[in-house]
Amino acid sequence: MSGDNDPIHRGYTRKQIVHGAIGAGAAFTAAPLLAACGGGSSSPSSSAGGGAGSPKPGGDLRVGMLGGSSSDTLDAGRIVTEPDTIRAMALYSGLVRLANSGKSVEMDLAEEVTPSADAKQWTVRLKQGLTFHNGKPVTPDDVIFSLKRIVNPKSPGNGASALEPLDVNAIKVMDSRTLVLPMKVPYASFLDQICNIFNFPIIPSDYDPKNPVGTGPFKYQSFTPGQRTVFTKFADYYQSGLPYLDSVTIIDSFASDTAAFNALQGGEVDVFSTAPLNLAKQVEGNSALTALVSLPGQWTPFTMRVDKPPFTDNDVRLAMRYIVDRQQLIDLSLDGLGAIGNDVFSQWDPDYDPSLKRDQDLEQAKSLLKKAGQEGLTVELNTADFAVGVLQAAQVFAEQAKGAGVTVKVNQVPVGTFYGPNYLQWTFAQDFWGYSPYLSQVAQGSLTTSPFNETHWNDPEYVSLYKQANATTDDSKRKDLVYAMQKIDFDRGGYIIAAYNKLLDITTSRVHGFEPAGTGIVLGNADWAHAWMS
Repeated sequence: MSGDNDPIHRGYTRKQIVHGAIGAGAAFTAAPLLAACGGGSSSPSSSAGGGAGSPKPGGDLRVGMLGGSSSDTLDAGRIVTEPDTIRAMALYSGLVRLANSGKSVEMDLAEEVTPSADAKQWTVRLKQGLTFHNGKPVTPDDVIFSLKRIVNPKSPGNGASALEPLDVNAIKVMDSRTLVLPMKVPYASFLDQICNIFNFPIIPSDYDPKNPVGTGPFKYQSFTPGQRTVFTKFADYYQSGLPYLDSVTIIDSFASDTAAFNALQGGEVDVFSTAPLNLAKQVEGNSALTALVSLPGQWTPFTMRVDKPPFTDNDVRLAMRYIVDRQQLIDLSLDGLGAIGNDVFSQWDPDYDPSLKRDQDLEQAKSLLKKAGQEGLTVELNTADFAVGVLQAAQVFAEQAKGAGVTVKVNQVPVGTFYGPNYLQWTFAQDFWGYSPYLSQVAQGSLTTSPFNETHWNDPEYVSLYKQANATTDDSKRKDLVYAMQKIDFDRGGYIIAAYNKLLDITTSRVHGFEPAGTGIVLGNADWAHAWMS
């Protein structure tokens, strides 16, 4: 789901354009203001407005963030930026959804989704009494329309690759709430594949992206790309009693972290979303502000194109991975707010292999480079200020690479340039993703049919294992297949995944209901339904 200008990355969100590298301007400007509120040695609060009592209805929440542009969109299943992602999760619901922890899949609009014994047929039973924002009942025909729109070959949505096994023209409607989804091949991982709401929203058959209608907790009122979006409460949201807020306004026109943080302190917004991580410590002891620190869900890989020299040689790719001192990179680029990554994605997946670990080994890196005839290698690393800590990570990696005799020339370009025509074409670059289950992430970024195959990965053994894993209904056997795929990722893949990053939102003390999430999506996995204000 990449846009022509700005990113949207995956997964999930695939491109969430979380701007905000650790902005020194915001940090230094904010420091004296926060100090005046009183310091403290305690750790920053990890949930917004804890201990505020029972939720109460009402309130107009204003969220400030960076990353907006003229390419902002509300178009279902075609989101482009981080602001797009959180807007989509206010507007839309899916059949299922990724739990806020990132560790499981939950029912959303579906009451149940049941596979046949061979996983070649999935029966979807919708919840009772579902309605769209315009009052129209949600029907199986709307589900069919939504799925067909995603796989439309003339204009595929971000989830098209994951729906390849679905025979959309053979879907059967059984009754007013039930439909049967036939698969061309067994598809045991189907629920994991469709769990990201922003890629698989259910929309009405008369959907108009200029006046978007969904079933999410908030409905569309107004939208000015690169400026602000206003949503109002959907009184008939299927979760009884939710949402609490009367409205949500997302302002993504801020030009700098400093401007956004000053707006928060000045009462112009109630939330500074995706704030620089070093502000977490400055919020300590400040009774007026609360730091919401996520679980480590986002990942910002270095991407090596395996079809372009020097990275066609796996010895070079391995050498680059051995260069990284991962803890040092986390400490210096993320202010310590991250968990070590070992070049394999989807750390929350129950089939993630924790035994795959790689420490810095500069002598091994030198040896591999010598073997490859690449001693004294010079490479250009292309990057932009699209996610917290990426620019700092680029500089840290460049410094670490000197220890292996490698010169890394960091080429920082504007975000719009990075995600412009050259996006997915850079030989060596950085990027960022939210969390997705493993096989879902493979569909998004590691197949020739993936919308974001930034490493140009094309490994026949890997693809064969992927197809087998999708088709395998036995959990233990599927785990073995996934482990084999991850070993390929680890041994010869095109990603350097040094860390899983935490994210920071700063709220006023009046904002409650957001809890730390592990999906790599801000504001507790954009949990608008449970947010409230005192």
